[in-house]
Amino acid sequence: MEKHRFTLRLLHTSEYPAAVKICARAMRDNPIHIRVFGHNSKLRQRRLQRFFPTLINYLTNKGELYGAFERDLLIGVLGILPPGHCQPSLPEIIRLLPGLLKSNSLFGTARTLYWLSRWARLDPVTPHWHLGPLAVVPEHQGKGAGRQLMELACQHGGNDLLYLETDKPENVTFYQSLGFGIIKTVSILGSQCWLMTRSQPKRT
Repeated sequence: MEKHRFTLRLLHTSEYPAAVKICARAMRDNPIHIRVFGHNSKLRQRRLQRFFPTLINYLTNKGELYGAFERDLLIGVLGILPPGHCQPSLPEIIRLLPGLLKSNSLFGTARTLYWLSRWARLDPVTPHWHLGPLAVVPEHQGKGAGRQLMELACQHGGNDLLYLETDKPENVTFYQSLGFGIIKTVSILGSQCWLMTRSQPKRT
């Protein structure tokens, strides 16, 4: 089946709220989000819509947020952090806390911090481009927008290592089709997570 071709570009600040809604919708039922933000799907989506502005603000301060558009409609997003910029400093963590507290219950915030700190400690020591979140609205999934965004990221990374985490088995298969391999599997809050890398071909 022929895939659609989408327009890809950096998002403007005014488009960040739309990106937040896409992330919250597309990633609402991710296993790790169920464990962190609760089992009630409507409440979980509301919490994710309060969580992702904090994440996207951090991401866009240190990296880039790309969007996939069908005509003028934003239907997918991908965050890219350059080498040396994916780990927050202590002052940055302190600045992130109010947004995290606003997005969840006190108990849920503790689970958020545990989840994010576990992922942070597992980051490769080797300099790498950190990819994510990758999210495509459900009605446009399977049409090629996510693949186009990932192919853009692979070109963007030059000769450096690319790295990402996922908690969905179907995503593992998708990333493997793009040349990523599993370097580690871990259980976080009872949810299986796969850590994956792709070594970029050396250019001559």
